[in-house]
Amino acid sequence: MGVGMRLVLLVLLAMVSAIPALTFPAYAEDGDTLERIHGRGFLICGLRSGVSGISFSDPQGHLDGFLVDVCRVFAAATLGNAQAIRVVRLPEKPQEFQAVEKHEVDVALTTTTWTFSRELSHDIEFLMPLLHDGQGFAILGDGTPPPLDRLGTRTVCVKTATTTVRNLEDHIRKSDLPWTIRTFQTLDEALQAFLAHECDLLTTDRTVLVTSLAGYRQAGMGIHIYPDVISREPLTPYIARGDRNWYDITRWVLHAIILADAKGVTSADVQTGRIPDDPELHRMLGHAGSVSRTLGLPDDWALQVLAQVGNYGEIFDRNLGVPYGMDRGMNKPWTQGGLLYAPPFR
Repeated sequence: MGVGMRLVLLVLLAMVSAIPALTFPAYAEDGDTLERIHGRGFLICGLRSGVSGISFSDPQGHLDGFLVDVCRVFAAATLGNAQAIRVVRLPEKPQEFQAVEKHEVDVALTTTTWTFSRELSHDIEFLMPLLHDGQGFAILGDGTPPPLDRLGTRTVCVKTATTTVRNLEDHIRKSDLPWTIRTFQTLDEALQAFLAHECDLLTTDRTVLVTSLAGYRQAGMGIHIYPDVISREPLTPYIARGDRNWYDITRWVLHAIILADAKGVTSADVQTGRIPDDPELHRMLGHAGSVSRTLGLPDDWALQVLAQVGNYGEIFDRNLGVPYGMDRGMNKPWTQGGLLYAPPFR
């Protein structure tokens, strides 16, 4: 080899050694998540606490809410015990996604909107929308306020680093509104600034507005929540990418509570054995043979879910409908004109 060729090779080797080592995401292996759950004896759910009706602690320290009950649904299906859960409080975005990517939780249950960029920018997989919501607005004052698009110059409180603030920016630009945006690191900071009259409007998902402001409205504070929404917000649980078995389990568990709701089968029905003579229900509940064992679940996983926690409608009514008078709207089953739809259990 000539001197010139040796010099070329030395240069190339130096260039290669200067390139930083490539790192790749540590994907979960198929079945790893369920194995970890069985090994530790409890399911770990990532939630964001302090959202009334969604995930919160009552004065006695009891954890409750719509998404907490969904966590219990997964525990009932995988462990046969709806109470076998541990909750980890997830950080704010984007650190929220990183915590899930690192497998610090088995499933994230937050008011997180499923978006194109989030799914493609992070090593996560969204399951299916559990709450179909929309971004709304609240305003302080007694009586009926002017329509939202006729308010004139206003300041809007909003949490930063979310789809909420980007939706607001798009709405202001599109509608040419004379509004000023004031951002806060957390929703609670935005809420407190709104209540202190530091801004005229508060905006976030309408479900969160209704539940977060309920106590103040009941205490007589004049707060109007507009019926208008400026976005569609499919609030969706998600998991770390890579474990196809866990992806299948979590989706079909959610399909089960939706199908039971559509067919009107409640927790009381299951507990007392009042199951309609419906072939699909019998397949789902494991009475006529089941393919569930291919996922590592017992034949009666859906029966345990419904008996211990209930169907989707029961979970919604218990946490959002009865305490807050919230209408299900789009969150009705497809049989009642809503958007919740389960593929066939066949």
